[in-house]
Amino acid sequence: MKYGVFSDVHGNHVALKAVLEFYRKNEVENFICCGDIVGYGPQPLECAETLRELKNAVIVMGNHDAAMLGKMDLKWFNSNAAWAIDFARGQLTGKALDFIARLPEKVENEKFTLVHGSPRKPLTEYLLSESQFLDNNKDWKFSPCFIGHSHMPLYFRERDNGVPETDFLKPAVKIFTTGKVMLNPGAVGQPRDGDVRSSCGIYDSDKNTFELYRVYYDIGAVQKMMSALNMPTLLSERLSFGF
Repeated sequence: MKYGVFSDVHGNHVALKAVLEFYRKNEVENFICCGDIVGYGPQPLECAETLRELKNAVIVMGNHDAAMLGKMDLKWFNSNAAWAIDFARGQLTGKALDFIARLPEKVENEKFTLVHGSPRKPLTEYLLSESQFLDNNKDWKFSPCFIGHSHMPLYFRERDNGVPETDFLKPAVKIFTTGKVMLNPGAVGQPRDGDVRSSCGIYDSDKNTFELYRVYYDIGAVQKMMSALNMPTLLSERLSFGF
């Protein structure tokens, strides 16, 4: 089965639409979202409504989603991020708000594990090192484990000798046949690896493969919306640089 795997939409509905259109063209009908629907971007309501209506989707809560709901204190966020979270609070109502409130922090089934940050700290841990990968191993069972949060397309895996391996994911098929694997598809709404295009992936559970893709979207249109809303300048400018 093919899954469209994506994360960190962050209120960027223009980017989300581009990614979902990419999946449609590639006949992907099942989806895995690693959280952070809101935050940073100008259209949190539209993103929540789109994902609420997305069929065959497994979605978890991210830290920005949790903060919007009051489940995390804003003191853990910088001033720009806190501004965007407060903005999202004023935008989401009704079914869209209820949808996010009902999202789990962790999903485990026989096919995969899904969290935003890490299995041991689903909302808060930025999983970036091999030592963290090893330290988290006792907290999840079903591989692969899909994560987000860092906005960086990365993989972690156990090699045959038990030694962990990590590297950036690139637009090429990656085959995983042995050991536990963690996969981060990067960010849809605010990439931070120097590439301004949205980052997402396709996981084929039958072939045990993951392929990263980059999708163009209209950055200028998003920046115009952000300017009209008087959003913090840095949140808009960083979209032009992918950091």
